[in-house]
Amino acid sequence: MTNLFFAEAAEMMGFKNSTLAAALGWVLLATAPSLAPATEDHRVLSAFREVVAEPAKSTVQIFCDGYKAALGAVVDSNGYVVTKASELKGKIECQLHDGRKLEAVVVGRDPAVDLAVLKIDAKDLPVVAWSEGAVPAVGSWLATPGLLADPVSVGVLSVSPRKIAAPSGALGIQLANVDRPAQIEEVVPDSAADKAGLEAGDAILKVNGKEISGRQNLVETIRSFMPGEKVELVIDRDDTELTITATLGSLSQLFHGDRSEFQNALGGALSQRRAGFPSVIQHDSILTPAQCGGPLVDLDGKVVGINIARAGRVETYALTAPVVREVVKKLLETHHTSTAAGGKK
Repeated sequence: MTNLFFAEAAEMMGFKNSTLAAALGWVLLATAPSLAPATEDHRVLSAFREVVAEPAKSTVQIFCDGYKAALGAVVDSNGYVVTKASELKGKIECQLHDGRKLEAVVVGRDPAVDLAVLKIDAKDLPVVAWSEGAVPAVGSWLATPGLLADPVSVGVLSVSPRKIAAPSGALGIQLANVDRPAQIEEVVPDSAADKAGLEAGDAILKVNGKEISGRQNLVETIRSFMPGEKVELVIDRDDTELTITATLGSLSQLFHGDRSEFQNALGGALSQRRAGFPSVIQHDSILTPAQCGGPLVDLDGKVVGINIARAGRVETYALTAPVVREVVKKLLETHHTSTAAGGKK
């Protein structure tokens, strides 16, 4: 009776075969604390083995300087992999589903969506199968494949595609109440400006090579960057020009403090870049920042998006498949064009 109930419930929620339908019983048990202990969570993941069996073959584990940095997805059989750009640094390697670990190079980046395309020396790789249909409905089950038989995580789609506005960067300074020059009157303790070594009395002349015409121009320029971005500042200090690099903080955090950030991060570390995306779906799978960058699949094993950020305690964002495919297409076209031009004599 119980198994029949679970099978019928599972089919109503989108499971299209009896094996998965029966296995959903473990999902329902594990998500109801009164019925089963948390130690049964591995059975939840194993219920989705059939879902991730094929997409796992196209999933890549990315290492940076020997540490797991992100997941990735094979988008071209000739060794091209898409992943989350902001996690990449140092020596990059890709571990394939078959166990091979190959050095990779970045051949294209799109900062607007935080994606990068890597190239490894490999041929005839299995490529991800993109979903051609509409985005799954809210409440649909989704899974994140890894290199193992079980998925990395499973969850439910909670918010339909939407834009996540880019947050404004901040230096953490109070400017003198004069239009010209853009002169610092006060530096907020422990702010980006404080950490960079800016001082009261400094006049900011340039930001990333762009001349600053005055107070308002500086405010608009800094707010056009996102938190975490580095900016090169040319300043005048006691009639001497200095160049200082600052890593911007968050304007929101500067005004509202760390409380909301603390509450949001209680479930674990959050991705450093988790905003400023044109179209994402939100799901409640629990991933670490190092588990983003790889495919997110529906119950047919089709890729509906690329996980792009751990954004909150129960919030993970995935760029939708159409957005990713368009970006990958442009990056590969640019790469192939430049490669062909470089080969001409």
